[in-house]
Amino acid sequence: MSFRSALKVVFIVGLFIANPAWAIDWDFHGSLGEGPTKHKRYVPPIANPLFNETPYITTEIRFIHQYTDIAPTFASTGGNINLYAAEVRVALTERLGFIASKDGFANANFKAGLDDDEGLANISVGFKYALHSDAKANSIFTVGVEYEPPTGTLVTSGIRLQGNGSGFVDIFATGSKAFGKLGLQGSFGPNIAIDSDDNSSLFHYSATANYEIYPNLFPTVEFNGYANIGNGNRTAGDFEGADILNFGSTDSGNIALVAAGVRYVVNDNIRLGGNYEVPVTDRKDYIDWRTHIDMIISF
Repeated sequence: MSFRSALKVVFIVGLFIANPAWAIDWDFHGSLGEGPTKHKRYVPPIANPLFNETPYITTEIRFIHQYTDIAPTFASTGGNINLYAAEVRVALTERLGFIASKDGFANANFKAGLDDDEGLANISVGFKYALHSDAKANSIFTVGVEYEPPTGTLVTSGIRLQGNGSGFVDIFATGSKAFGKLGLQGSFGPNIAIDSDDNSSLFHYSATANYEIYPNLFPTVEFNGYANIGNGNRTAGDFEGADILNFGSTDSGNIALVAAGVRYVVNDNIRLGGNYEVPVTDRKDYIDWRTHIDMIISF
C-alpha cells in the first residue's frame, strides 16, 4: 500500500463512520460541555501518549515531554532519549473527532556503540468515533483509525528510528467508565507496518485507573503492554522500540510497563499530569525507566 493510498483509506473511513450521508452536525465541544448528553468528568491518561487514546471527543492541544532512561542491557549500554511533542485533537461533532497523536522532536544520547542524534518523530493523522456515549452513566466507547506516514528524521549509526518504510496504520478501540470518584479506562489495537520488511508490527493494550482524593486531584495507575505481531527485517537484534521508535527488528518481543502519577484538573480548559514508568517484564528493550509530563489545553 502506498503512502497516498493509506492516507486516503484513513480519511474515507473516518468520514464514513461519522455519517454516510456526509451531512455533519458540527460541534467542536465534542463529548464535553453543557447539556444532558455532555460528559463533565475528563481525566485523560498520562503514559503511552501515542497509543492510549482517550475515548472522549475533544478539541485540545496536549504538550508532552517524555524522558526515557536507556537500559544498560541495551546495545548502547545506557543513555537517554528526550521527546518533545504536541498532540492535536479537534472535535467535529459530538461523536466524531480528528486526531494527530504523534509528532514532535527527539534527541537521543547513547552511552556507547551508537551515534547521538536528534530529529523529528513521525507524524500521524486519523479519526475516532464514539459508538456509545452515555453522560448520565459516565461511560463512553470509541473506535478509530490513524495513519503514520514515514516523515521522521531520527537516525543513529545508519539505523533509522523514524521515517522508514511506508509507515503504519493503527486501528484502536478505547473506552471509559466512572464510578463516583473512581475512573477506569482501557484501550487496545494493532499498529500495523505497511511494509513488514522495514518495520515491526505490534498489538498495544492499556489500562488506567484514577481516583479523586481531593477536588480536581487524581492519582493515577497505568499499565501499558506491547506485543509483537510481526517482526521486521531491517535490524538484527532482540529489541524493539515499543511506542515511539521502530527498529524493524528481526527478533521483536513483548514488553509491559506500569506507571504511577497524578493528574490535576486546573479548570475546564487546563489539565496537568506527570508520572514515572518502569518495565515489569524481564524484557526491557531499550527502556530502563521513563517519566512523562504533560499539559492539556482544551477549547
